[in-house]
Formats: sequence, structure tokens, C-alpha cells
Amino acid sequence: MLHVRGIENLVLTRDHAVLTIGNFDGIHLGHRKILAAVIEESKRTGGPACLYTFRPHPQEVLRPGTTVKLLTHYDEKVRLLESLGLDVVVEEPFSQEFFTLSAREFFEKVIVRGFKAVSLFVGHDFAFGKGREGNLDLLRELCAEKGIRLTVVPPEEFGGEIVSSTRIRAALLAGRVAEAAKLMDRLFFYRGVVVKGDQRGRLLGFPTANLKLENKLALPRGVYATWAIVERGGKREKVPSVTNVGIRPTFAEKAAAEGLLPVVVECHLILPEGETIDLYGETLEVQFVDRFRDEKKFASFDELKTQIALDKEQAREYFRCAEPGEERATRQ
Repeated sequence: MLHVRGIENLVLTRDHAVLTIGNFDGIHLGHRKILAAVIEESKRTGGPACLYTFRPHPQEVLRPGTTVKLLTHYDEKVRLLESLGLDVVVEEPFSQEFFTLSAREFFEKVIVRGFKAVSLFVGHDFAFGKGREGNLDLLRELCAEKGIRLTVVPPEEFGGEIVSSTRIRAALLAGRVAEAAKLMDRLFFYRGVVVKGDQRGRLLGFPTANLKLENKLALPRGVYATWAIVERGGKREKVPSVTNVGIRPTFAEKAAAEGLLPVVVECHLILPEGETIDLYGETLEVQFVDRFRDEKKFASFDELKTQIALDKEQAREYFRCAEPGEERATRQ
């Protein structure tokens, strides 16, 4: 897949581009419906299947000081798009200058001159240009003038409601990770390099792999059933696990004094007896399957150790109860 930063750097080797435009945060069922239509049309016409998206999120530029908690980091999004079969992804560095383009200027610069598109697919709520002045009626008019085939893809519904990034974000913020997985057709995950923690888990007899949260939505503090995807030597190994997302309130005062991040992700892999995996410096993906309980403060190390053992056994039983070959909540 060709990945380009900025429309001015795009050079297509094939004509008849089939294009869609949008943020596509989360790559949910509604996004997949649009992307599937783009790829199908691409196969029919022989032109490349293209996506034009933005980095950073436009709201962070238009509202200085705003931090959008993403469902997928930008690099994660690109990897997902490639796995779905897109040929070209152009990430536009969004700026105040770019925002000043009128709807017609945007159409000419991006769709006509940049991609030389012959087919354009957009969602039902698509708008473009300064202040989102370009509506679907104007887009139909402009596409007709240039002979571009326009398809407005109707929204995807699940459970009687439209699937959207906003709906998924609300489900995740409420801890309903299984519901969010159904709306995305994949598990919500954190992915990063395992960093060295304070070794408390190891001292308690339950070593954990620690990930830092960056600009990505933070799940509500608590304990979750998770899959740990260990990436080593070009291979991905999938291991059941139990994960705590939170501030470790039993140690909160010391953590605050040490200047640690307010939210950390601690993943304990459920391995066969006697087996260990050294993950420091390795890439780990933690996929969230279900939520067990809230995070809470314990009166003593022994009380905490007892609860961690119970959480581990609950996770072990949770994954054991899945039918052979079946995964809880959704597939990867």
C-alpha cells in the first residue's frame, strides 16, 4: 500500500482513482461499509482504491488546546487500512491554512487535481471546505460538472442505532468493551513497547507488562479480560491475559510522588505453569474482551495479592469456557 503525507506528494501510477474522504477513526462497521464499496469499485474499474484522511484530527487544529482521544492511533489506522486492501492512503497534515480552502477549492485541489478521481464514495453526513460549507447537494453538482461518479453510502446500523465513532467512544468510556467490539468488528486495543515498571507485580508473584497510554482514549479504571498479542521475530503469539487499567490506588501516594502517569496499563499473561516470557523492549498489543470489576484500593499487600489471584482465575475460566476455536466478543 502506498502511504503518502500531503496531497502535493501524491503520484499515482494508475488512472481512474476510486476515492473516499474522512477521519475514519476506529475503522468501525460504517467505515468498513464505505471502504468495501471503494475496493469493489476499484476492482471493477482497475483504478486504485484511495483514502484521503487527516493528521492531526481537525478538531485539534480548529480548537487549540483540544486533545482528541483517538480510537486508533494514526499508525494503527494505517495498518488496519492496509489489511483491508486499500491501495493508497494520503494523510493530509491538517492546518489552519488548509482549513481556509473553500468547498470548491478543496474539490479542485484534492479530488480533481490530486487524485484525478473518477469515482467518489462518501458517508451520509459528509461535508467539506471551510466551515463545512460544502454539503452533499454542492458535491453532487461539482461531481456532475467533472463527470465524477458520486455514491453516498447510507449509514450502517447496529441494534437499531447508527454506528459512529461517537457511539463507540461512549461505550468504551462506560467500560462496555464487548459492545464496542461488535460496532468495530474487532477488539479495542492498546499497542506499544513494554516499558519497565516498578516491579511490584513481580514481587506480588504476578509479573505484568506495562504500557504507557499516549493520545488514545483511556478506558475506565478497572480489571479486564484481555488477549495479549506478543510480537517477536516477525510473528504474533496470542496469549490470554488479565489487565488492570488505572492508577494503582493501593500505591497511589508513592506513585504521585514519583511523578508517574495517572493511568497505566498492566497486563499479566496467563501462561502454562513454569513458563515465562521476557517482554521488556518488545511490542505488545493488549486487546480488551470484557470488563470484570472496578479498580479499588486495598488495605494491605496480602489483600491485593488475594484479589489478583482471583482476577487471574476468573480470566483463566473466562477463556476456558469459550467453545473450541471460538473467541469471546469478536474476532481479531
